[in-house]
Amino acid sequence: MTASVEYIPVTPIEYPDEDGKPMAEGDIQCSYLTYAINALRIYFQNHPDVYVAGNLFIYYEKGYPESVVAPDVFVVFGVENRDRRSYKTWEEENKTPKFVLEIT
Repeated sequence: MTASVEYIPVTPIEYPDEDGKPMAEGDIQCSYLTYAINALRIYFQNHPDVYVAGNLFIYYEKGYPESVVAPDVFVVFGVENRDRRSYKTWEEENKTPKFVLEIT
């Protein structure tokens, strides 16, 4: 007896690194954002398990790329301090930011 199996292709879910839109901040807000990120990075420079970033997509629900935020500045404790194109919580032991700064 032969059984047939239907092959259903799986389309990978994309998590974009950018939305193609220019940042809405003005010069002053951009200066504050840059200053905040740099100050926090200097403060935590001797902590390899603290990640500081800003204007980076944070995906917080696997399989749902619309579940995304992009804070101006954020800090995550307990993850490797390395460059990322986006931050996916499920790839980071479900660690989420403990500090978020929005500049208006």
